[in-house]
Amino acid sequence: MATKMNRKGISNVVATIILIAVAIALAVAVAVWVFGLAGSASKTATLQIQAVGLNNTANINATANSYAYLSLLVSNPSSAAIGINGFTLGSLSCVFNQPLSIPAGTQGELLVIKLAGSNGNFTGVSSIYLGVQQSSITATCSGRQAAQVGIQYSGYITTVSGQTYPFTVTATS
Repeated sequence: MATKMNRKGISNVVATIILIAVAIALAVAVAVWVFGLAGSASKTATLQIQAVGLNNTANINATANSYAYLSLLVSNPSSAAIGINGFTLGSLSCVFNQPLSIPAGTQGELLVIKLAGSNGNFTGVSSIYLGVQQSSITATCSGRQAAQVGIQYSGYITTVSGQTYPFTVTATS
């Protein structure tokens, strides 16, 4: 009892074309997924802030119109420059007149903010240094912070995008 089956299917050429189309669609989907993840990771700009010191604080208490120095190490491991828009130290908040640009790939650059003060308070910013170069950026500050040697102060750096990066620093004489 042999029966001859007379089945018809799609031709080899049509089957090959369908397989190639499915493979290309899968490759495109995987590429979109991979590059979408990589693209979003590279767009996330992050700063790394490490407080070095808050020096010359005793001078703020001793004389009028004196200065202290807030020193921070700043790193930008991202692939794009990041603009710093200002900072807060305790209850003293300062906004820069233009962003301070931290170039992409910066590692451990010293940022020194020369704080003006009088009558035992930090009251503003006299000048800003990135590395050894003095910046022409100025700051508008509000509030004041009592300046005392040995006190640990909390603060944060604010970027143009609104992200904040906290730091803690102890005041020294």
